[in-house]
Amino acid sequence: MAIFGSDVHRVKADVAVIGGGTAGLNTAIAAAEMGADVLIVDKAHIQRSGAIAGGIDHFFAYLNTGEKWDTRDAYLAYVAKVARGAANMKIHEKVLCDELVPAMERIERMGVSLRQPDGKIMRTQALGQPGPYAINFDGKFLKPKMAMAVKKKHIRVLNRVQVSNLYLHEGEFAGFSGYDVRNGDFYEIEAKAVVIATGNTNRMFKSQTGNPFNLWYCPANTGDLHRAAFDAGVELANVEYIRMTVVPKGFSAPGFNAFFGMGGKFVNGLGMEFMKNYHPMGDKAPRNMMVWGALQEVRAGRGPIYIDVRHLSPKDLAHLFSTLGTDKDTLPEFLTAKGYSREGAMIEMTVSEPMQARPSELCGSGIKIDETCASNVPGIFAAGDASDQMGCLNMCVAGGYAAGKHAARYAATVNYNRPFKSKALADEHKRVFAPLMRKTGIAPGEFENIVRIITTDNFGPYKSEISLTSAIAKLDALDRYRDELKANNLHELMRCHEAMNIQSVAKIVAHAALARKESRFPPYHYRSDHPETNDNDWCGLVVVRRDGAKGVATRFERLPYAA
Repeated sequence: MAIFGSDVHRVKADVAVIGGGTAGLNTAIAAAEMGADVLIVDKAHIQRSGAIAGGIDHFFAYLNTGEKWDTRDAYLAYVAKVARGAANMKIHEKVLCDELVPAMERIERMGVSLRQPDGKIMRTQALGQPGPYAINFDGKFLKPKMAMAVKKKHIRVLNRVQVSNLYLHEGEFAGFSGYDVRNGDFYEIEAKAVVIATGNTNRMFKSQTGNPFNLWYCPANTGDLHRAAFDAGVELANVEYIRMTVVPKGFSAPGFNAFFGMGGKFVNGLGMEFMKNYHPMGDKAPRNMMVWGALQEVRAGRGPIYIDVRHLSPKDLAHLFSTLGTDKDTLPEFLTAKGYSREGAMIEMTVSEPMQARPSELCGSGIKIDETCASNVPGIFAAGDASDQMGCLNMCVAGGYAAGKHAARYAATVNYNRPFKSKALADEHKRVFAPLMRKTGIAPGEFENIVRIITTDNFGPYKSEISLTSAIAKLDALDRYRDELKANNLHELMRCHEAMNIQSVAKIVAHAALARKESRFPPYHYRSDHPETNDNDWCGLVVVRRDGAKGVATRFERLPYAA
């Protein structure tokens, strides 16, 4: 019988990047270009990992075409309006606006054009945008092209390694541990700086299909580094929000922006358009209001809900159905099999599963960063959906690069790798492989499913002090079963740690939601006992941090906005 963890590898780097998705690869490229020795660690394989693993078809940008809505100032005004209370405008300027043009040029240099075959840029409008900010393009192979750019820079990569914990030395980052999910080798990684780019937390709520791996977002994103960072004293922000969208019924996959960007109309079971009842922009409203409208129509007994595309031209329909397959290969086949490709059909939709993620396309949810993408712990940085101020392709490409530059600059000021505590590593080695040592125990899927039942019942789209307090008590009660999780192989070992991380993040989310006594971006944070948005008291961030006595401590940080 193999003795997992018997092979221990000590690796050193100037800048380590945890997460090989879009933000992580752009981070690594930037740090390498700054002269740093860079190491990427990814739980999957960087060629096809992360949220755009299967491709992507849109990139948000202002292009300064002369239209009044198409400028930097107009874009920032849009951000301040639709992400008010969650987006830090100073950070947004630094991690997106200052890096936007180089980000687009970098994508083109990787061999992916943001243009249509005829050379023109096609843009669509949805999600509350004052103009068509969404560049429509074929990003089917963008992720492997990014991986190739990493390879060309000779950046070291550890694929198939799940990071288990972070370590500090005298309050500053020292390194982290992890294990190979295929062969069980254990890694002790020293670095002068780390950039966490592991996305948001999924598989936390029930999905509409009943399959926890058939999700709107990447099911491999399980909050591993949110939990580890939190345990290391890193502050998180915007984590009280749950994110949802509208998806084809029976197929949890993105496509919302494409449908409405091409001019689709939201109708209820009576065939009536309804979004004007919930937002003045109607079918061009921000995502959260589209989801809110759908939920309210169904609750009122006017379901099911549909996207009506019968009025679109055959040319537009052909374009829509072809681009839907850019990042979800089987969706066009699914729609055809359901009969939706025939003339006169309407596409039945439903609300997706919730997830721990950003409340708007214009900010993030996770590790709280400053204008240099740094956390409150020296040496720990964050980028992409793992941070509280980045999300979507544009910010992951632009902000990821910014994070890499800042992390490399920081690492250059550190004269030596900070030491690990050998006992902490020995304890972690034992903790990581403990589920494999048990002869009997609880399957990780069973534990994880109980977490989903608690979260879905207590703090999905509707929540209150009673439901949140109940959720926290129930999630706390699961703690004693963590030491009973049983793994029969390395794959199940990974699932054990993912299940525990999901439960830990769920508790953090519930505490943050309990602290915010208002509703903001409903249904992403809707408190039935505090149903109104209160800008006087709550226009800013709920910041959460580990507290030895209470478990989770919260504080409020106001965000300034122009009048």
